[in-house]
Formats: sequence, C-alpha cells, structure tokens
Amino acid sequence: MAAEHRTVSRVLGILETVARAHDPVTLTALSRALDAPKSSLHGLVGGLLQRGYLREADGGYRMGAGAHALLQPAGTSLPLLLGPTCEEIALRTGETATVAVRVGAESVVYVHTSPSLFEVCYRPRMRERRPLLPTSSGKLFLAHDADAGRAAVLGRAGERERSVFEREEAAIRETGMAFNREETVADLGAVAVGVREAGELTACLTVAGPHGRVAHRLEEFGRLALDVLRADGFGRDS
Repeated sequence: MAAEHRTVSRVLGILETVARAHDPVTLTALSRALDAPKSSLHGLVGGLLQRGYLREADGGYRMGAGAHALLQPAGTSLPLLLGPTCEEIALRTGETATVAVRVGAESVVYVHTSPSLFEVCYRPRMRERRPLLPTSSGKLFLAHDADAGRAAVLGRAGERERSVFEREEAAIRETGMAFNREETVADLGAVAVGVREAGELTACLTVAGPHGRVAHRLEEFGRLALDVLRADGFGRDS
C-alpha cells in the first residue's frame, strides 16, 4: 500500500471540503475540517487559487473553473447549456465555434466546440491550458479584469502582446468583441464574444477559421454570435 503524502492529502482535502459545501468555505473552516493549522493551509490554498482550482467568493472559497474544465469529463453544465448555441453559430457562420473558460489568472481552456462546415478549418485542442494573450478569448477576459489583475497579467506578457492588447482594449470593451488575427497561428483568424450568466462574464464563445477566408467577416461573425447569445439568454443585456 502506498504511503500517505501529507501535502497531497491536504490539497485533496481542501478540494473535497470545498466541493461538498453549499456555501463558500473559509480558511478557518478548512483548518477545522482538516485538523491542520491555517498557516499550513494558506500556501496550498494560494496555489489552488492561482491555478484556477479554487476561486474567492464572499470571504471564502468555492470551486474554480479549473476543476470543471480540466478534471471533469466532457458534458459538464456549461458545455451542455451552450451546446445548441455553439452549434447554431457554427452553422450560420460556417466556421468552428468554441466555448472557452478562464482557468486561473493567466490561462484559458477550450471546453466545447462545434465543427466548421468546411473541410479546411480550425480544429482546436480541447482541455489544454493556453495563455490569455494573444488569444481572442483571453483578450476579452482580460479587458474585463479589475485594474490590478489586468496590470499583473500585462506585466508578465511579452512587449508585442502587451502593446497589441493595449491598443485594442478600449474597442473590446465598447464592442464586446476581441480579435486574433494570425497572432497565435499563421493563417488563423478568430473573434471572441462574452457569455454572460446573470450579467457576469463566465465564458467566451469564439468563431475561428483560416484567416484568408474569415478576415473580412470576423466583425460580422462577432455581431451574429452576440445576437444569438442574447436571444438564448447569455448576452450582456439578456
């Protein structure tokens, strides 16, 4: 039988305790539940927050997007809810539509996709972390960050990625659309729009395809995606 590893046991204990709770779990409550000093748990909780497995809420902690996007099988609630919306957008644009969630401070993960009608198309890798910048979904998430969080991410970004985002930031907030024009992959263009639940930005939906085919239509695709999301109750003013 394998020996118990105290750090691993505490990390799993933190996640299991928070997952079972109906309300946010405080550090004090975690200390009691795991019979461990708060000083020993503080660093572990901080690491789980940074990696997106926990999130802060109302003075305590809830499960973060990382637990759902990276650990659970396909078919979790957000992909199920957005599946028909994503499929409609893919059908109406002809291009690949994908749902992205933010995991931790500096990464996004694709959790659902509806394929393009074209044989030559974008096929995203699912459930892999990728940096916020320069992805279109990452730009949109970052544009809606609080000032301190945005500054921290930009402080670690490359000079080119930072300058491009800073030029585009105001337009992203105004239009609700963020673009990637061959910044990540050659001949790939994408537009991202926000998915909102109860007014809160919880995910992004992207439309992407070969840049030579989609470059002149990305804004059109973005407006269409916003309209479909709004009609389905996931828009900014739904």
